[in-house]
Amino acid sequence: DGNQQKGERSLRFRLRPPKPGRYEVRLAYVAYTNRAGNAPVVLRHAAGEQTVEIDQRKKPPIRDLFFSLGTFELDQNSTLTVSNAGTDGYVVADAVQLVPVEE
Repeated sequence: DGNQQKGERSLRFRLRPPKPGRYEVRLAYVAYTNRAGNAPVVLRHAAGEQTVEIDQRKKPPIRDLFFSLGTFELDQNSTLTVSNAGTDGYVVADAVQLVPVEE
């Protein structure tokens, strides 16, 4: 986001799981000291909406690359939006990973 235009920049991923169901949703980013300590991520899923705040100054716990947002019921209308609204540093997003959850 260039650490500019707070509240005006966002990145939306359209989540397209191979089939509807439960998935662990992970966001990839590279941690650094100038990153936001409060990056908001909004996940719209089959059962509603969930907002997760990520401290992007801290290294992601999964293979130093991915941060788990949780497990959600996803369908073809699911989206994940990373925003710079109200943040205190640079906001980055590199990829989203969907991991199927076995029932």
